[in-house]
Amino acid sequence: MDGNAFSIQQHSSAGFLFDRETPFSPFYSAEDAPASPSPTQPPSPGGSSSSISSIRSQHRYCLTNGKGKGNDQPWLTLLVSSRSPRPKFLPFFIGKDTISGIVELDLAKPETVREVKVTIKGETIHFTQEPHTFLEISHILIRQPSRKLSGKYSYPFSFVLPDNVRVDELNWVMVYPLPPKFHEKGSLYIDYKIVVTVRHGLFSVDNSLMTNIVYMPETIAEPPSALREQAYLKELPVALPVLDPGGWKMLPPVEAVDTLVPNATATARLSIANPLSFALGTPIPLFLELSNDGATYVDPNSIDVRLVRTLTTRGVSGGVHKLDVARAVFWPASDSSPRRIKLCGEVIAGRSFTPSFVFSKCSVQYSIVLYPMHLPEQTKPDPLLEEEVLLALRNAQGVVPRSQAPPGVTPAQIELQPSRLFPVDFGLVRVR
Repeated sequence: MDGNAFSIQQHSSAGFLFDRETPFSPFYSAEDAPASPSPTQPPSPGGSSSSISSIRSQHRYCLTNGKGKGNDQPWLTLLVSSRSPRPKFLPFFIGKDTISGIVELDLAKPETVREVKVTIKGETIHFTQEPHTFLEISHILIRQPSRKLSGKYSYPFSFVLPDNVRVDELNWVMVYPLPPKFHEKGSLYIDYKIVVTVRHGLFSVDNSLMTNIVYMPETIAEPPSALREQAYLKELPVALPVLDPGGWKMLPPVEAVDTLVPNATATARLSIANPLSFALGTPIPLFLELSNDGATYVDPNSIDVRLVRTLTTRGVSGGVHKLDVARAVFWPASDSSPRRIKLCGEVIAGRSFTPSFVFSKCSVQYSIVLYPMHLPEQTKPDPLLEEEVLLALRNAQGVVPRSQAPPGVTPAQIELQPSRLFPVDFGLVRVR
């Protein structure tokens, strides 16, 4: 087979895809995979990690002889089974899923084949730096002295990725959980791929066939307090801090200033549902008390609480980059009064967000941040307070959180201003 004359065929469709019939959302089409690292997007909570019932699609990637006559038959085919809802999406795996597939050869005439190898690779690519391979596992499907093959051959393979990898850092060897696939244009890529390599004779060019895959470690949010879990199960309002003190983390009180109303100040105390661990695609319950002397008016609709993502990279081009990814909605609690305004609220951890992770020279973390009230959208004020929360892939077994927002207070999509390094490619929510 002429290594310089081949083309790639694959089942694909362009664009950013969001499938509402599946818990895995959103997916990127396979068309984006060969050219560059594709963004990672996770599933929402639910389901089992490695059962055969999780296999939903078979993906097919091919090499042809590239003669350009329109009737080229593939001579090398990679078939991969995965959780993705449709074959046109990238293969998708989580946790201890078995990554399985078949490599097929269909040689119309005798060809020298010395080795067929399938490899799973994980790489980090920092802006302006060379790629670093942190994971490489290979299976030799066939190895033989130089002899020619013709006809059809089929070689099955399977991998189970490790939970952790060892990474050399200066004079230390550190152990980290495998990170999720991640893509931040101009800053950081974490990329996984399957590569099939066919070695021919000594004087022939080898052939490779590759597809990117989406891998997500299976992280699980801590269970909520017993009272909050019962509220979810019975579809009741979540118990507030006075009734469920162990189910809330009460942050220190701060002075909240309304920038549009002269001398309008109040003491604000924000509480976040405890434990501070939440699954993607679920609401993060909030509770806010505003106390004032009654002489000034504080507009509760001006409350500005956001979910902020922090991407940290270390090295020559490292830095800390923050992005507001969601805003909270609030509504009056039943016992609210003019002097002591009590607001229930929530902010949505989007299904398409990357879960929290720390890996070698990079990390993604999230915080709930309270900003001063009524500031213009383009300003970047110092937060009044912030508290880190953990975003996980799944809920604990049997936990099904639900929104507490009353009718008419449904979070809506918005476009927050992205920075140069952070193109917005996931859903955001607005305070109403």
